[in-house]
Amino acid sequence: MKAKVSIDKFVVEYTDVPRSVYYALVKKAVKSGELFKQKFNYQGYGYQLHLRKRNGAYLHVFYRNWSEPEGMLYTLRVETRPEYYFHFKEVLDTLRRISSGIYFVSCDIAYDVKTSMDNVVVIPHDGRRKLREFKGTRYFGEKHQRKTNGHCKIYNKRLELYENQNVVIDHELTRTENVYKPDKRIPLAELLQCPPEQNDDYFAAVITDWGTLPKKRVEQARMLMNEEESKDVTPYIRKRVKETLAPSYQIDFNELAREAWEPLLEELCGVLLGQQKPQVQERQLQMAVTNTVYDEPKEENDSKNEGCADFGKYRILRNNTRVRKRLNQQRMTGVFELRKKTDSHWIVPSSRVQQKNSTFFVFPLKKPSLLIYVYCKQIS
Repeated sequence: MKAKVSIDKFVVEYTDVPRSVYYALVKKAVKSGELFKQKFNYQGYGYQLHLRKRNGAYLHVFYRNWSEPEGMLYTLRVETRPEYYFHFKEVLDTLRRISSGIYFVSCDIAYDVKTSMDNVVVIPHDGRRKLREFKGTRYFGEKHQRKTNGHCKIYNKRLELYENQNVVIDHELTRTENVYKPDKRIPLAELLQCPPEQNDDYFAAVITDWGTLPKKRVEQARMLMNEEESKDVTPYIRKRVKETLAPSYQIDFNELAREAWEPLLEELCGVLLGQQKPQVQERQLQMAVTNTVYDEPKEENDSKNEGCADFGKYRILRNNTRVRKRLNQQRMTGVFELRKKTDSHWIVPSSRVQQKNSTFFVFPLKKPSLLIYVYCKQIS
């Protein structure tokens, strides 16, 4: 039986967001009436906002993770359903322009099949994931693990639609919902090339005809769908049940996710990245020019010239820890300043200019000229 795949609870993070931007977001939400709730010091974050529009679209905002060092720039996390991101495009555009990067954190991947829950068997490969039942929903993972990778729940989607949205459908519908949260954050521009691999976590099967299975295997499969009885099922029996169900009834999570991943996320990633179609973007090379001079060719002095780049008659060093540290602490904007060398002295601009512009040194490999102009790309 073919399953329909959808994405729910899509979470992204914006890095290096200033406090002023967050405060402006709060002020605007209060003025527009979109501020639904605000919390402080909640679930590992210093600030939390819940924005809600009149049409029901919502956006959860988390700012300043307590694991981040003291400063003025912090990580801002947003979470909502994929379709609701389009309703907050103005907020997302502001965050995209001001942040230094956008990263995918996690999402819930839902697999819907038109059958009863009694026909859906999900078996975790890790025996430590115990089955829990609550109000007709089956869970693999504790309540506090709700947002961790591999957390799974199976529930009656038809009943949920009727109770929460008053929507009536004329067929049975069961949803298996798995959390996809990679070990490392993925740059959003690269997300389409990173579909989930959830077969490593669970074996799933939709049994359309129980009569084709041996009676003993039917009893064992039923036991695996009951919280109390599943505790008595040994790893060997689990293995035998999987071997029996695999040839005819297994659901391939990996194949389903690969087929639906790009069509589901292409438009959403385009909105978050500010472009029609998301593409894998080359990571910008951060360059810092230092005041160290090496006249020897690279091949003759590799240890000194390691990490250097030659541009015409100039050599620029890219691995300077002190300068890079300063760049990470300040957000540089505008054109880099120009300096003029006369004799053995540099003309130093005023301190006010130094605060607004980054200061770099460039030396020629050969005889220095009187006036040296340096053009550097702006570092975001």
